[in-house]
Amino acid sequence: FQEAVIDVLVAKTLAAAETTGEHLVTVSGGVSCNHRLREAMTSACAAAGLELRIAAPAFTTDNAAMIAFAAAIKQGRSADPTPLDQDIDPNLGLG
Repeated sequence: FQEAVIDVLVAKTLAAAETTGEHLVTVSGGVSCNHRLREAMTSACAAAGLELRIAAPAFTTDNAAMIAFAAAIKQGRSADPTPLDQDIDPNLGLG
């Protein structure tokens, strides 16, 4: 499954660069921590003559982690897990 997803991401990225005439590709966000994606994108961009920039993994946190941290602060809680029978509010605001 992972290889299929990576193949699609790489192919679409290269196609977008070709269509737009861009010579610089950036990969960011939580997905950019994936070692295999980094390898595949590095290889494909080098073969296509494209410059690739990927941030160090320490700077590519996943949005879910940031939202969970914000929720913990909002609730005034430590990092203790929420009980599984806790009521949920999918429309709870972040602000």
